[in-house]
Amino acid sequence: MTPQSDPTPVCIPYAQATPHQISLALTYAMAALREHFPTLSFTDWANGLLGLKPDLWVTGDAVSLDDQALQDLTQRLAAAEELSELDPASYQDRGDYLSKRLYNYQDEALDALPDIAANPLVYGSRVFNLVVTLALGNSVADAVFHATHQRPQGRPGTEDPTLARATVHEQVRALRQARGEVGYQ
Repeated sequence: MTPQSDPTPVCIPYAQATPHQISLALTYAMAALREHFPTLSFTDWANGLLGLKPDLWVTGDAVSLDDQALQDLTQRLAAAEELSELDPASYQDRGDYLSKRLYNYQDEALDALPDIAANPLVYGSRVFNLVVTLALGNSVADAVFHATHQRPQGRPGTEDPTLARATVHEQVRALRQARGEVGYQ
């Protein structure tokens, strides 16, 4: 017996789909768009798909929708009465999380600079550049972090964030010189 190759996807009109295929398409759509509509009822999902009647893509036992059908379904579901009472989606929590992660990565990189300074040639250029880039920070992440976490500007021991950045730039310049990088000698 030879292993079968992956079946080729076949597009079938909604009207020709079996109830089982339609239920699989609904399951696919609910999984793909769950984050956007976490509180939507099953009835709204089913009515949205029924109202749209998109073509279904069948691959073996799997059924999916193409990107355009998912976009159209998203617009249809966004008009559901159930959602009118909800606040619009907000990425503020995720932005806070990402800014804090980048801020913490910068702290870790700053802590690593003395290790690199102890023997600057031990670290490969990719590791060195990664640590240096993180140590120099990201002004957007820094601004978001300080706006959302109400902490004083700058790193511990520095009241002026400009002074803190200048100090890091000086450390990086010294490390580049110690590594013999062109333009820093």
